[in-house]
Amino acid sequence: MRKLPIALVMSALLGGVPLLAVQSVSAAEESAENSQEEASAGPRVRRTMTLREIVFEKLEEAQQAADAGNFDEALQTLERLEKRKRNSYERAMTHNMYAYVYSTQENYAAAIPEYAKVIEIDNAPDSLKQTTRYTLAKLYMLQERYAESLATINEWMSQSDKVNADAYMFRAQVQYQQEKYELAGDDIATAISMREEAGSRVTESWLLLQRAVMFQLKDYKGLAVTLEKLVATYSKSEYWMQLAAVYNELGREDEELATLETAYDQKLFTKESEYLNFAQALLSREIPYKAAHVLEAGMEADVVEKSARNLSLLGDAWMLAKEYDNAIVVMTQAADASGEGRDYFKLAQIYTERQEWSKSLEFSNKALNAGDLKAPYQALIIKGLAQYNLDELESASITFFKAASYPAAEKVAHQWQEYIESEQQRREYIANAG
Repeated sequence: MRKLPIALVMSALLGGVPLLAVQSVSAAEESAENSQEEASAGPRVRRTMTLREIVFEKLEEAQQAADAGNFDEALQTLERLEKRKRNSYERAMTHNMYAYVYSTQENYAAAIPEYAKVIEIDNAPDSLKQTTRYTLAKLYMLQERYAESLATINEWMSQSDKVNADAYMFRAQVQYQQEKYELAGDDIATAISMREEAGSRVTESWLLLQRAVMFQLKDYKGLAVTLEKLVATYSKSEYWMQLAAVYNELGREDEELATLETAYDQKLFTKESEYLNFAQALLSREIPYKAAHVLEAGMEADVVEKSARNLSLLGDAWMLAKEYDNAIVVMTQAADASGEGRDYFKLAQIYTERQEWSKSLEFSNKALNAGDLKAPYQALIIKGLAQYNLDELESASITFFKAASYPAAEKVAHQWQEYIESEQQRREYIANAG
């Protein structure tokens, strides 16, 4: 069975794993709020009975300055606020606003300790702490502090009555970065199942992360299922080709060929490798005529290079399809481009099939003279056969003698030598009798 190099086909997963984009801090807070369906405690200041008017005004003033890009002014406002005596909630909101200002600056290293202080305040509202935990887990992820990110999101999940699919996907991403692929796979499966049960379309990036996990686990059956979802929902050439490679790995050749054919019919092929893989799959299933047309289509589209190697493959397809006229044209181009013995040998084979013995002799000689044949005895057999049919019996006998020096051809070559000797004796007897 023809084996595609699945590791090569799937290597893009490792070179740039399609992980989910980490949300901005504001988006992270919104996600946490939505997942809990609790009151917001993000950077947008809201007046409550425990937040005094003067504190509310200073927090809003700091936020407005930060939103306008006046970060120094925002921080100075918060520093002045810190000099006031504040209750637990007011102190928590002050640290929350500090974190907001730093995050707006993309100074996440400074934002993290401020969010951590919010959680440390005993009397801070649980809803605020929960929102802060989710945001802090995101920031740890941005800083590549994966162990802390995982611990924080686990704490958030343990304190939540209802965990949504986005949270499972986020935890899966953290686990993937820690190479905890089985745990990541479980969380992705949960998230996707939740999305599907809700009748919603599964996000492409979720399926890509699942694809990466399945590849790392070498779970090719699971990988096939994921890729089937990708081609059904996000039909892209790379997904079709990867699915075909996985089917090949699983020995599901009929599905492999059907996958490649569907992608070809949808005109999704944009790379030379895609045309070549499809043509080779067709050849392996003994469908050479279509393989030839696929290769020609790729060449006409200027996607498949008319290199000696590709022309040789096209020549093979035409030869196996017994379209010898086409095969001769293409194989002649391949041989002229490569100068390799194998291409000259293929031409010798074609002319032998057509019983054009002069051409057969010409190209078997060229194949042998190239000096790079892996099995020279094959060309010697064809040469000897051509010489015999051209009535060059002495030359043919010498050629078969050379072929007999190769163990793989010894038996056939000796048979031909004996036959030629018998024919020479027969002719000599007739001549003498006359």
